[in-house]
Amino acid sequence: METIYCWSKFVDEDRLEEWETRLILAEVSYVLDKPVKRKRWQICSYATSREVVEVFRSRYGGVVKPVLPEQWQPKPLPNGGPLIRVRDALLVTGSDDPETLATLRRENPGRILLSFPPQLAFGTGEHPTTAGCLRFLSDFAAQRAGREWSVIDLGCGSGILAIAAAVLGASRVVAVENDGMALGYARENAARHGVADKIEFVEGDAIALMAEKGGVGYDLIAANLFSDLLAVLFPLFPARLAPGGGVIVSGFLATQAELVSRHAEEAGLSLGGFLRRGRWMAARTTGEKRSSQK
Repeated sequence: METIYCWSKFVDEDRLEEWETRLILAEVSYVLDKPVKRKRWQICSYATSREVVEVFRSRYGGVVKPVLPEQWQPKPLPNGGPLIRVRDALLVTGSDDPETLATLRRENPGRILLSFPPQLAFGTGEHPTTAGCLRFLSDFAAQRAGREWSVIDLGCGSGILAIAAAVLGASRVVAVENDGMALGYARENAARHGVADKIEFVEGDAIALMAEKGGVGYDLIAANLFSDLLAVLFPLFPARLAPGGGVIVSGFLATQAELVSRHAEEAGLSLGGFLRRGRWMAARTTGEKRSSQK
């Protein structure tokens, strides 16, 4: 284990969108947090090199702190934490204990078991946005049963959606992530589930990749990203969808659902089937292009 470094800065909520846009344009990978009893949001970015985050401090202000291995390495939850059941298809656990996994397989013979212990990468199945995406993904896989289908997962984090797509029968899976550390975990997770050879992992910017001219089309585009990123990506989706393809999006708050839906509609995509879990939303669309309102 190695020490990693965190740059952080507190910003007022009314300036949060401005800061997100600024960091996205600068291709800075970041996470957001709203500490308890604080009115301001905290923006954080992590790196294995102090020099990287020191650049952020000199450019944006804020502070830089080392994070020791015992601080950032997540502790396993008792018994792997709560089980996440997705339709009749998947069972997600936070345990990687062989005996626990064997018991779960024996007790749930009709479900595919996914094991995602806590890691320094987003996506364990427990977070509402991930759970919503898994549900929609399971539905899509059921509709495409017996046929080949492809999927691209934008902002794959731990790789859980890409891995789930691979075990649910996708013939081509591409997982995109701009955080090299998270992508390393995603590759490890794919290997643990025996699907490493079925997934193409790409370290890079989702917007630049989707904007490539002449890029291949996908039957399903999944994007579990912040609302600002979705607004930029929506206009790029129709050209990258195969005929009859679909879109799954999440990562936005219930208060942002109307705005996200409007951005999608302006891009020729109609979102539907909204799924709310707590403050978070997920949505899907058939991908059918409508006349643009621009």
